[in-house]
Amino acid sequence: MAAVLWLPLTPPAHGLMALRQWLRPQRDDAKYLDAQLLSDERDRFRALWHSERIHSSELEQRLQQLDRAKKMDRGGREVAPLLVSVTARGEGPGERMLALNAGSRDGVQSGDPAVVGGDILVGRLVGEPTGVRCWLAPLTDPSTGRVDAFIAPADRPEAGPAESVLIQLRPNSGGFLVGEVDASKQVFEGDIARLADATWKSAAQGMRMGTVVSVRRSDKNPLRMHIEVKTEVDPDRLRQVTLKIDAEAIP
Repeated sequence: MAAVLWLPLTPPAHGLMALRQWLRPQRDDAKYLDAQLLSDERDRFRALWHSERIHSSELEQRLQQLDRAKKMDRGGREVAPLLVSVTARGEGPGERMLALNAGSRDGVQSGDPAVVGGDILVGRLVGEPTGVRCWLAPLTDPSTGRVDAFIAPADRPEAGPAESVLIQLRPNSGGFLVGEVDASKQVFEGDIARLADATWKSAAQGMRMGTVVSVRRSDKNPLRMHIEVKTEVDPDRLRQVTLKIDAEAIP
């Protein structure tokens, strides 16, 4: 008797399945596939859009760098800025030299200065370039040796040698430029070091070498101050530089 009374209260299993399908219709695989394809296409074009934006930004930066290099020319000879890429590191006759994808066929010559941002000196070319390759010795490379420079006050970065402190800088093993000045000279952390060396080409004169990061008494002579300058760029992170070449040397 109990089983007879219970039967009407228990709907068949297929009835429950029909009810479930009615409440939740089956997925249309064709429509789902179309939606997925549209989503994939959207993501692909979004990635391309971001890629083009980055590429456009890089091109704009290159043009700005070339324009700055022209405006910052301090030499008497006409200078032609040449944007080049770093192709290898640690090559050439020095310890920290960079190989660049430009050579004599582009008018490149030994001694040509390399800059970034128009006013920031990276170093200069050394050795004889091949037709398609040359080597850049950064300021921190030991081959740079001693370089005549002047230190301008941080609040007057445009000050010339006559208004600044003259100094001879050389690279040390820690990747900095160091030198000493008389203790009576006013040099402070944050001051700007600029090149003023007659053995460098005129296009490099006055270029920014780095920032003073340490001023202390000399260990060897208490009447002198030991100055430490950090270069503006890390050669290990450089991807491109602008060479300031002699316009008359271009074939």
